[in-house]
Amino acid sequence: MGTLRHNDIEALPNRIVGMQRLETLFNQKGYLICQSSGERIYDFNEVVAIFLPLSPSTDNVIAVSSICAPEFVQKCISSI
Repeated sequence: MGTLRHNDIEALPNRIVGMQRLETLFNQKGYLICQSSGERIYDFNEVVAIFLPLSPSTDNVIAVSSICAPEFVQKCISSI
């Protein structure tokens, strides 16, 4: 396991807030939309929060179903 860099430590609170926003949205609607398949996720335990970098200091958090997450992450990595 690697060590956290200074930027990683600063990003943690924002990532926690991002995850809390996903949970709040889930609780309001009763589901989240998988950003990979477009299907509704009705079980919050099946949600994988993926953080996509927008800039060196900013991430965008998206919800992907645990079934789609490995392929989605692989596609993201392949596009870099």
